[in-house]
Amino acid sequence: MDNNSIIEREKHFIDEISDKYNYDSNIRHLLYIMIPAFIIKYGISKEKLILNTFRNIRIMSSNKESKIIRAYYSSTPYKDINEYKTRKYMMIQNYNNISLVELLDNLVHEFNHAVNSYLNEIKVTNKYVLLRTGLTYRIYRKNDLSFVKKHESYLLEEIINTKQTEDIINIIKTFDSNDPTIYAINSETEHKYNSNAYYLQSYVCKEILNNRTFISTLENLRINGEIYDISSWFDNIVGTKGKYKELNNLLNEAYNLEMSLVDKKVFKQFTINKIRSVLRDILRIVNDFNNNVNFK
Repeated sequence: MDNNSIIEREKHFIDEISDKYNYDSNIRHLLYIMIPAFIIKYGISKEKLILNTFRNIRIMSSNKESKIIRAYYSSTPYKDINEYKTRKYMMIQNYNNISLVELLDNLVHEFNHAVNSYLNEIKVTNKYVLLRTGLTYRIYRKNDLSFVKKHESYLLEEIINTKQTEDIINIIKTFDSNDPTIYAINSETEHKYNSNAYYLQSYVCKEILNNRTFISTLENLRINGEIYDISSWFDNIVGTKGKYKELNNLLNEAYNLEMSLVDKKVFKQFTINKIRSVLRDILRIVNDFNNNVNFK
């Protein structure tokens, strides 16, 4: 099925959910190109999963300004009789002042989290309820559903999600440029779209993100909700137990150090040197993985 056929195939569904949620013309027209791009990215076999995600998650908007968080996907647990379920929505902030490309990036990024969290979202243990977001999960106490923490793999999830956001937007950029929305997107972006989200961590991990074994395995496990053996798979390839956990902890450390530079007035060079040291440690693990994989 070619791209135009997929675009035509999804129009009725998009009009249906746009009417249901009273979406404005900006959101509706972006959905006309976003949803087909998701289906092209993940394959027609994932069409039902993708449509269910967009059907069950409402896009909301606010004029609240935030320099750090422009959009977010929310999924929170609640107990319905003897079963745990989730309430979901998507929030776009600073809506009146957001550019077309930034709106597209935010919507694709957040819905990509949601699509990759749809299956096997909830895991219940004796003490905790775990909500999966792609490669990672948020942990809540079972007795009162109070939030405990995010798993350390949350930043790797963001890095993978940012790469897939770029993939999906670059698919959109190949659509018919006679469409005013496509024309505007192409006018505002380079030939190949690159997101600025999590740039430092994405840059240092680019070698592993370009490794076909790594990215194809994680993409398949992530969309199918089969993430609980990833650490042992990664450690077995590297040849050392605990390397997946160490990689995630180092990524988080680099990010926290980078964020601390914003408000730091003294000892900046010390922090910059520490970031460089942490990034070298990350690269060593990345190189160990790549050197032990035959199919790259």
